[in-house]
Amino acid sequence: MAMTYPPFVFTQEQVEWLERRGWGYRVLMDFLSRPPRMSLIAHWRYKAELIGVIPASRGGRKLIGYLKSIPEQQFRQVCSREAAEYERLFTGRDAVMTSCESLFRRRTEGADAFACISEVRKIYMENGVVFNKLNGERDDHIALELEFMAVLAEGMLSKSSLPHTCLTLADAQIGFLESHLLKWARPFASELMLASTSPLYTGLAELLDEFLDHDLRQLRRWRDTQAPA
Repeated sequence: MAMTYPPFVFTQEQVEWLERRGWGYRVLMDFLSRPPRMSLIAHWRYKAELIGVIPASRGGRKLIGYLKSIPEQQFRQVCSREAAEYERLFTGRDAVMTSCESLFRRRTEGADAFACISEVRKIYMENGVVFNKLNGERDDHIALELEFMAVLAEGMLSKSSLPHTCLTLADAQIGFLESHLLKWARPFASELMLASTSPLYTGLAELLDEFLDHDLRQLRRWRDTQAPA
């Protein structure tokens, strides 16, 4: 007998979370995927004016405060400095940070790097997500894993009237957070906080640490209340 799904019931908190969570993944993905040129910083400085677009956690407030505080007359200089910091942290053989899950977890826990990246690719394929990788990014780069979550979060929001599809997307996100992203994103955030003094990157690190854990709790809580009848 086919399962039936009752209409979704959302609390006001859940409605706000469902509408805004994609933005949390997007801001993290944007700043961790490429050097923050003037257009990117200007984009998110504008978004910071929109209440709730950037999660208002401790790290989120730090990031918002920093973006808003950049003086207009120093905007170009600050953007150049933050782009140079991105290069130092994430680019080239001498990069301070390891930005790919398989390599990070091989270093920190002795994980099988090939098996790790193969599983990530399989999950993307199973969920019909294909990335347009312009710079040869690895599938398990922190930014692509965050973008995968953003895509599914936005899909879940747009499919909220289709219970089975929405629940399937929720399960995929819970599984990916538990088996991949949260296995290394929080240690990655801790290393980033130690590696940089930039309020941009320390704010992003704190936001990464706080947001993923909160989002998983919210997903689980919502999923537990939506079990099929």
